[in-house]
Amino acid sequence: MALYCENCMRLVDTPVCPRCRNRKLREPEPGDFCLVAEVPYMQAGMLKELFSDNDIPCTDRSALGAGITVKLGVNVGLTRLYVPFDKLDEAKALYDAFFNAVPEEPV
Repeated sequence: MALYCENCMRLVDTPVCPRCRNRKLREPEPGDFCLVAEVPYMQAGMLKELFSDNDIPCTDRSALGAGITVKLGVNVGLTRLYVPFDKLDEAKALYDAFFNAVPEEPV
C-alpha cells in the first residue's frame, strides 16, 4: 500500500519520500489532499473545471517558485493539482479520459 507524505502531499511506494526525503510517512486518510498531476497552467484550469463539474474538490500550487512564475509568466509555468484521497481514483480516471480523448470527426 502507498504511504502519504504530508510535506509533498503525495502517495509514495517507498519508506522515504523520494522528493523531500521525509521519513514520517503514514497511511493516507480520506480528506488528505494528494497529487493527481503536474500539468501546464492552461491545462490545469481545464482540469480544475472538469473536477469541479464532477464534484471533486481540487486545489493547486505552482510547480515553479512565485518569482520564476512572475518573471516567465503564468502561461509557461507548471501547476500541481491535488484532490482528496477518497476522490483520487475518480480524479485520475477523469485525467486519463481528458488526455486520451479522441477528437470527434467533423460531420
